[in-house]
Amino acid sequence: MNSAYFLIPGLRLPSELLSNGCAIDFSPLLQLAEGAGDVIVQELVHDPVLDGASHLVWLWQVIGKRSGMPETAAFEWEADGGPAMGAQTWRLHSVHEEDRDSMRILRKPKEDLTAAERDDLHDEILACVREFGFQLQQWADRWYLTCNRDWALFVRPWCAQQYRPFTDESLDGPAAEEFKVLTQRLREIVSKSGLNARRQAAGKESIDGFWPDGGSRRHLLKPSTLRAVMANDSFVWGWAQNAGLLNFRTTPLKNDWPEAPEGDLLAVVDDLYDSYRQQDWQTWATKLPQVIDTVRHLSDLAHARRASRLVLVATGARDTHTVVVEKTAGAKGLFARFKKKKALNVQAFLSEEAK
Repeated sequence: MNSAYFLIPGLRLPSELLSNGCAIDFSPLLQLAEGAGDVIVQELVHDPVLDGASHLVWLWQVIGKRSGMPETAAFEWEADGGPAMGAQTWRLHSVHEEDRDSMRILRKPKEDLTAAERDDLHDEILACVREFGFQLQQWADRWYLTCNRDWALFVRPWCAQQYRPFTDESLDGPAAEEFKVLTQRLREIVSKSGLNARRQAAGKESIDGFWPDGGSRRHLLKPSTLRAVMANDSFVWGWAQNAGLLNFRTTPLKNDWPEAPEGDLLAVVDDLYDSYRQQDWQTWATKLPQVIDTVRHLSDLAHARRASRLVLVATGARDTHTVVVEKTAGAKGLFARFKKKKALNVQAFLSEEAK
């Protein structure tokens, strides 16, 4: 029996919010998951450096059949059409710092560096990273660092570092101090330049530094049983392509599945993740109906392709909660309509305990 998997990062709520009778309307979710089996709980994150990135760990295990730190940068580079490289590759994300709730948090700026701003900073950034054994690479509107040696370091994925302060738990490995020195040097370069004065005059947020993450080398992965993958992060396409999927069967999330033979399908619906990370539950509740509509629509299309099992995977900071809905068809399905179906236990499915 083929399955349609829907990974929904951030489809979780604090247990105390659910226990206190929050005013969120869960009826669309209850209808979607009517007849679901018991909630399956899987603890995926055991290392603090991956806190907040359980969805990446799940994808890395399911698509790549690999454990440990998800390898993103090299696969993103390749999936976006970058030339083949044998070096270890790191993505270099722009960082905006903000004081929030008595903490100095990191997040992406609302407007990233323009091409002209990258040109202005390029030579100094290049000279700096070369002192640490890296080369600065650019593809499209992104910067990457490459190195022939492997940096002995695990770095918290940028998506999971956002809206959190930098701490020692953001890093793991012998090169942690080198990371701190490098990123401090990059902050100093930006601070001494005229970049942020010009951005301020233009009404833009400051760029306060950079965050390297996703250190990896491109390599083939074990063949996957998936037939099509939709996700908004291109490194997910890279994983799927290196696991045997043709590139036109790996796409951004859209309103129909890519053309593919019968088999398992996977969609990552990530519209809740940002509000989940910011604990902005009002925005989260506003977005929930559209997320459920997207899943229902794609699930119906998947069922038409004989993917008769709906698998909903809700990820939190460290674990996943999964429910499976078996969709019947034919004569059995006709009589099944008159049988009372089990209701989803919303509390068990969505609840997340504070860590």
